[in-house]
Amino acid sequence: MYSTYCQYDYPIEVFIPEMPVPKDGFPVIFVLDGHRYAQMMFIAMKNQMLVSEKTKVHPSIIVSVGHNQDEASNRRFYDFTAPAEQYHFPIRRGKAMEPVPVGGAADFQQFFIHELIPYICDKYDVNRARFSLYGHSLGGLFSLWCYLTEPNLFEKYVAISPSVWWNNHDLLRILHENKEKSVTPVAIFVGGDEGDMVDDAMTFYNHRLAANLPVQFYVALEENHASVIPATLSRALRFISS
Repeated sequence: MYSTYCQYDYPIEVFIPEMPVPKDGFPVIFVLDGHRYAQMMFIAMKNQMLVSEKTKVHPSIIVSVGHNQDEASNRRFYDFTAPAEQYHFPIRRGKAMEPVPVGGAADFQQFFIHELIPYICDKYDVNRARFSLYGHSLGGLFSLWCYLTEPNLFEKYVAISPSVWWNNHDLLRILHENKEKSVTPVAIFVGGDEGDMVDDAMTFYNHRLAANLPVQFYVALEENHASVIPATLSRALRFISS
């Protein structure tokens, strides 16, 4: 799907449950880096629905929002990072980051608001009040930034191992300056072996908790930045369905 806001053609794939449409339409989960995670989530959802009376997981349409494989690494860094007056490329895990184009999150958000969401609403039988956003790593960073800047765009936000460290923890500055007491639920999950990312995620969680806002936090013990995805999928689906 070509975005006039981002000047980019996004690979979009839609996974639809094989069952009658609910009376109010299907909920929708938008999955960032969908070429990696959307099908995995769809399979996990189907498995959870086999015992839905216990899991409380309900059928949803899953929309995969991806990038073209030959440029995914750099392009996701652009789309998922917020605009700022200046950018700091740190040393991460002992390796200096090479500067790449960044700061395109505002345009990427407009792509959702004005292009992708209206397209999904027009083409499929959906419940607009039950749209959720799911992101991992830089995608988790975008999910939290979107939660702070457009809290009512989605019913729920899920951030897995969010890259809160980016740009000298600029997201935490936005968090502390944000005066809106959003009642939109947000879930933050992180792998227990992710070092400082656990502390960063907990800082965000504690801020929301202290403000008495709906937030869920979970540390998946002995999981790393990659393994945390399958380890927390069922928990994310239960959060979204709740």
